Amino acid sequence: MSAFWNNLGQLLSSLRLTVVLLGLSMVLVLIATFAQVEWGIHEVQKLYFRSWIAWVDVIPGEKSFSLPLPGGMLLGSLLMLNLLVAHFRRFQFRWNKTGLILIHLGVLLLLLGELFTALFGKEAQMRLDEGQARNYSEFPREIELALIDMSEEGVDQVTAIPLSRLKDGAEFELDGFKLTIRRFFQNSEILPEASASDDFDPMRATQGLATEFAVLGTPRETAMDRRDLGSAFVELIDSGGESKGVWLLSNALKAEQSFKIGDKPWKMAIRQCRLYHPFSLRLLDFTHEKYLGTEIPKNFSSRVTILNEEKDEERETLIYMNHPLRYEGLTFFQSGFDNDDTTSILQVVKNPVWTLPYIACTLVAVGLLWVFSQHLFKAVAKRRRKP
Repeated sequence: MSAFWNNLGQLLSSLRLTVVLLGLSMVLVLIATFAQVEWGIHEVQKLYFRSWIAWVDVIPGEKSFSLPLPGGMLLGSLLMLNLLVAHFRRFQFRWNKTGLILIHLGVLLLLLGELFTALFGKEAQMRLDEGQARNYSEFPREIELALIDMSEEGVDQVTAIPLSRLKDGAEFELDGFKLTIRRFFQNSEILPEASASDDFDPMRATQGLATEFAVLGTPRETAMDRRDLGSAFVELIDSGGESKGVWLLSNALKAEQSFKIGDKPWKMAIRQCRLYHPFSLRLLDFTHEKYLGTEIPKNFSSRVTILNEEKDEERETLIYMNHPLRYEGLTFFQSGFDNDDTTSILQVVKNPVWTLPYIACTLVAVGLLWVFSQHLFKAVAKRRRKP
């Protein structure tokens, strides 16, 4: 048994394994670069770099035959294991090895930073019109089905059903009624019934805002500047078993749809998934500067007020290019603008390990300086000893 563990240790600490893993990483990056043309960066990141196994089409564009390759998660985990086992088996913790240890520790932290970012990081957007305040951000590529209890004045009690649970036949028990998804489309096209062809789904809504519309399921969007338009036909059944009708919900329909169960008013909608914050941001003014005589953006900035009732805080701050706002574990970047420069788009990043890359790069830099300094001092000392 000891021979098995010794052989396993030799394999995991092997320099050859390091070279193979680095080579496979380069191949994966090359394949993902070409795939980005078809799939877009977000889809490629999920399929290749944040997966354990990456399936690669043998013939680009043809889905008939794919080969498995180690994904980014698997390669990164094996590289970390290779580095740790090699240190425990071969490296001695001596003073003159400090630089090498710091370099490897920095590389290890970089790998861990990417792993933790993939597991715990979130990236959303906040759109603010001038004068508007919001306490939530939206995930532009992920939807949810939201049911809002309006019975308490001034308070919205929201039940959000995530995309992963939205599928044909799914049932959800709520206060006084049951919601059943009759048909779900992760991406769709919605047209007035008079304009719909025979390819459209035959189901129609009997209640709500979209009773005269038809839905056609379409392939998922992967381009950077496009998003899925999720749709669902949902049926509401009260506690007595009586159907209240079928509604068509979609994030293509901007308005929330109202209904009543007994005397309790509700609203429901399919919308972009939200990330709520314990504070609000109000956009006071958006500024968009251009280079003279062109339409090329020179600078754009948002002057906002932070409103935090829990901390009794109300203060102004400026968010502009390369100068984000860091607040309550979130980072707000100035991302874009819309509506004739009256709407600001902020990129909202939640990453609890955002400092790890800075620490890792510092360790690598100090380690390299240490190693080069040792070689320099040895060379100078050797030169001085010469007659």
